[in-house]
Amino acid sequence: MKDYALSANLGYLFTEHPLVDAITRAAEVGFKAVECQRPYHVPAAQVRQACIEAAIPMLAINTAKGEQGQFGLSALPDATHEARQAIDQAVDYAGEVEAGYIHLVSGITSGSASFDILCLNIEYALERLKNTKIEVIIEPINTNSVPGYFMSSPQIALDVVTAVNSDRLGIMFDCFHMLHITGSKTALLEAYALLHKKVRHIQFAAFPDRNEPNHNSFSYPALFDSFKASGYDGYFGAEYQPAGSTQASLDWMNEY
Repeated sequence: MKDYALSANLGYLFTEHPLVDAITRAAEVGFKAVECQRPYHVPAAQVRQACIEAAIPMLAINTAKGEQGQFGLSALPDATHEARQAIDQAVDYAGEVEAGYIHLVSGITSGSASFDILCLNIEYALERLKNTKIEVIIEPINTNSVPGYFMSSPQIALDVVTAVNSDRLGIMFDCFHMLHITGSKTALLEAYALLHKKVRHIQFAAFPDRNEPNHNSFSYPALFDSFKASGYDGYFGAEYQPAGSTQASLDWMNEY
């Protein structure tokens, strides 16, 4: 068994349990970190205490999705106030739980104005975080899963990190989304080569249905070896939809 630092995304795994208990369960089965898309319904102090007791870090949280149909606020030109409220909420929460990253969720929009406001909102977040160790990440998400999502290609992500030009801004590289965006493992590797200097976190699930990762058409451990060979030394985040209970879905971890 190879040693990969695995993170459990608690937006998908251990959802049978309240968040505090899910943190404990993730640690018990061997995950080395947890991440949570939107933990705001649970007081940050409770989440932090659960992480301390389980000896497991909270790797990342997302900014709020906004209203139905927005899927994020950070790139919406007419929602700057709401976007910055969401950033403030995430900054405060991430600071209390000692998260490593805040994912600024772009939203459903398009155009140059959206690009510009996203960059400005990222700069706002970085300013809010300047006296912390927390970094900002952005993530290309495929438009099959989220129609109309702004951050929908590797090139957009690269353009944003180039425009903002901060060593505290990175990219979350989700293999499931990248396979939908690029269409093949070969093209995924080309996208990774384009972005790898800015990749801070990698996520994975089976393609195309986001099932358990051992239902994939190729070996994720072999792919992860190539990422590590290129210099990646971060976590690999399991973000899949279990067919049944999370506990019953974990046989794939034997390969890792």
